[in-house]
Order: sequence, then structure tokens, then C-alpha cells
Amino acid sequence: MEEIYDIVVIGGGITGLVASWQLKRQGKKVILLEKEKRLGGNINTFRNYGYIFEEGPQTILASNEYVYKLIKELNLESQLEILSGKSSDSRFILKKGRLIKIPLKPWEFFTSPLLSWSSKLLLFREFFSQPIESDISVAEFTIRHFGEEFYDYFVQPFISGIYAGDGKKLSLKYAFPKLYEIQRKYGSLLKAFLKEKRVAPKGKLLSFRKGLSTLVDVLKKEVPYLTSAEVIKILKKERNLYQLILKGGKKFLAKRIIITTNAKDTVKLLRNIYTKVELLEKINYPPLAVVSLAFRRKKGISYLQGFGFLVPQKEQRKILGAIFVSSLFQGRCPSEEICFSVFLCGETQKDLCNNLALEELESLAEKEIRALFPVGEKTLGRIKFYPQSIPQYELNYEKFLQIIKELENREPNIKILSSYIGGSSLAKCIEKAMRLSV
Repeated sequence: MEEIYDIVVIGGGITGLVASWQLKRQGKKVILLEKEKRLGGNINTFRNYGYIFEEGPQTILASNEYVYKLIKELNLESQLEILSGKSSDSRFILKKGRLIKIPLKPWEFFTSPLLSWSSKLLLFREFFSQPIESDISVAEFTIRHFGEEFYDYFVQPFISGIYAGDGKKLSLKYAFPKLYEIQRKYGSLLKAFLKEKRVAPKGKLLSFRKGLSTLVDVLKKEVPYLTSAEVIKILKKERNLYQLILKGGKKFLAKRIIITTNAKDTVKLLRNIYTKVELLEKINYPPLAVVSLAFRRKKGISYLQGFGFLVPQKEQRKILGAIFVSSLFQGRCPSEEICFSVFLCGETQKDLCNNLALEELESLAEKEIRALFPVGEKTLGRIKFYPQSIPQYELNYEKFLQIIKELENREPNIKILSSYIGGSSLAKCIEKAMRLSV
């Protein structure tokens, strides 16, 4: 007879791991099923040859209390690395071949060479902006408030860094809900800054001395799980139970199911339960490549210190940006070398990933870094490719949320905690899982 679980969690990324851990602590009989051979999803830390590179998310922006709560309850404080000071605050934008430091305070914009004086003067006009209630793209909102140059050299590069996305397609309301609510309240973002002292997300940048996979390594010791366990079908059975059938024939019975997979996999799992869920296949996930590079330092050269740099689309380069690994993190790169994590493709350059082989993408990343930095011999090169990276909260995203709401109203014992609902950042994924109580 098949074993009955209180809850089966499908998907072994950070959300599924934290959810399983949280439910186990609540006394539930739970099991986590992951179709791949490893847990952690996009969290993937490369540790070898004296290097530590993140091949997925680079840091956690601890923008909610649940991140700290999880770290404390897993006894990970001693391994925590808080990124602060010059190494994390100094960030750069590429303009006309130069890396220019991003101004952090409103008045610094007036001396920054990133904007022309005509764009700087538009900041005064923004003070009189009116609230917008409609679903508007990030690009349209920014251009209305600050002009096109501000969008090109500040906002679109950040969107590439956060979502690997295109601001002309992303919805302000769903991709940046706090910003949307702030402008609804004040109209002007400058007015909001003067009232609330900031409009950007609060929180410290965190990692662990041996990388973000530390979190995965600890969690997987705490929860029952199966890897290489692909659920191919879910059936409703008598006694309000669900039967999960795995590839290979293994079966599980569950009173409740929590799904943390991407949209396409969610559709495969649930189309048998609720056919309208097939609309979720239209959620966009652009391809993304992360290239880890290490080079010999050239003697007598003083290299930039900071977090990294972003590349505006206007610059027509072949990368989205890069993280200064050897500057941002301690002990992740040999002292005589300089290390970068370079990002390519995304929504605005997806043709690169669609048309080039992985070794060509790696060579392209190296070429772009060499064009900007006087580096020596390459000592390490690796590439990690994500055919589907970050879900895009695009215009009219509400139709997807409505389908999920209908599904959960119809099937209250199925809960979706995937990254395409309620935020895709690591902090948001942790929060969703930590708040779970079923």
C-alpha cells in the first residue's frame, strides 16, 4: 500500500527546501521531490582549485526579517558574510568605454557624467508627477518621470541585473510592486524620497564564506527528499487524496501538495487537474549565461574596487554586466589574480544564447572583459547556462495570477509557491516558504 504523506513538496530549489524544513518543524509528515540529480535549483556555488564562484544568484538582499530568522534557526550566523562598505556600495555603469560610479544620493546626480544637463533638469519636473493607477511598463513610467536618458543609463541596466529583463515589457505594478505603491501614494519619487528618506529596497547584502550553497547544504540535511524524482502526473483520488506518479512508476499519496517548480513544469503537473493552468506556459523565462573568469593581475595596475558594473543596452556591448568577485568577496580568488562573474543574454540579448555555442559565449565574455580591464593570462574559465532563467513579470501579468487564484480556490489543498508568483528574489522565496503554515 502506498505511503500517505501530509504534504508532498515538488521542486528542490530554495523555496522547496525551506518550505519542507518549515513544515517538518510544524510536525508534518513531508517529503520533497526534485527531478534533477541535485538540490538547490539556481543556487549553484563552484568551489575548486582555490576559487569560489556563484554560478547563479550572487548574494541575498536581506530585505525581510525571514532571511535573518532562517539563518539564525539554522545556526549559520558564524558562516555569514555581510557585504558592506566600499566593496558593495561602489557600483559602476559603462558609458562610452568608461566605467562611471553610480551616484547613490539624489544630489550626486547633478555632478555625475552619466547624464546630460538636460536630463538632470528633468529631475525638477519629476517633483510634480501625478500618481498612475494603470498597469504601465517600467520603461514608460521612467521616461515619463525622468526622461529617456535616465531610463537608458540607470533603469534598464538595473533591470538587466535584477531580472535579466527588458523594461519595455516589464510591468511596474508586478515587477516592482513597492515602487508602484509608492508612486500611487506620492506621485513623485523625489517627493517620496524626501518623505521616507529612500525608495530603494532596504536590507543588507549577505552571503556565506563558502558561498550560497552553504544554505542548501545545511537544509538538505534537515529534510527528507528524493532527487531524480520527476513527477509526471497528479491524479485526484478518493478520501481527498492526491496520487503522484513518478517517472519510473514510483507512486506517492498526499493530503496536500506544494509546487515550487517553474511555470512550464507546473503546467505539466496540473493540466490534468485544471486545464486553464496551461495559460502559465506563456510566462516568459529568458535564457541567461553566467561565465566565471579568473586572470593574472598585471604588476603596477590598480584595479577597480567595488560590487561590479552594468552595461546599458545603448552601449551595444555583448554582456549585461559583471561582478567583481575578487573585490566583493573575501578569500574567493587567489590574491595574485582578479576574478569576474560575467552575465550574458537575458531578454534584451537572447539571440546570443540562441545562436552561439557555450564555448563561444565564454570567449565572448573574456573578450569583453579584456576590452575593459588590463588583465593578464586567463587562469580559469567556466560557463553555466540557464535555458530558462528568471520569470518575467510583464505587462498584463494579472491574468496569470488570476489563473493561480482560481486553481487554489478550486483545489485548496494545492499551493503554488513558485518564483513566478509573489517575487523571484532569494529573499522573497525564503519569505514565502517561511510564512507557510498548512
